[in-house]
Amino acid sequence: MNMQPTILLIDDERRSGGWLGRTVRLAGYVCYQVESDLEGIRLLEKEKIQVIMSDVDLPDMDFTDFVKTVKVKRPYVEVILLTTHGSIYEAVRAIKSGAFDYLIKGTDNDVLLPMLAEANENACKHYESFHHLETL
Repeated sequence: MNMQPTILLIDDERRSGGWLGRTVRLAGYVCYQVESDLEGIRLLEKEKIQVIMSDVDLPDMDFTDFVKTVKVKRPYVEVILLTTHGSIYEAVRAIKSGAFDYLIKGTDNDVLLPMLAEANENACKHYESFHHLETL
């Protein structure tokens, strides 16, 4: 199945969320934007989303719990976690929780866009696998 690339951006900072949303749209993705993880979970249940990009510092849910919740609801969705001030400890926690990657906000588009394309490709492959298992 060829899925239209759809990204969910979760960021409560309008400045960075606005910049990132524009970048993602200019790269050809459909991009939904919300300001909390709980809003993101609700939207995930309604829309076909392949990749979520979420700030790690949101007040409504710990980022590791958020990733685990996404993976339970939509195992094929890839999650890229965003942070302003990265740490190795946080990055390890992110990956161990099931995140696709961990990225510092403001990272150059030469890094961001290939990562996004790879996450989208993985999500589409995983979707096919899960969909195939459901039809058996």
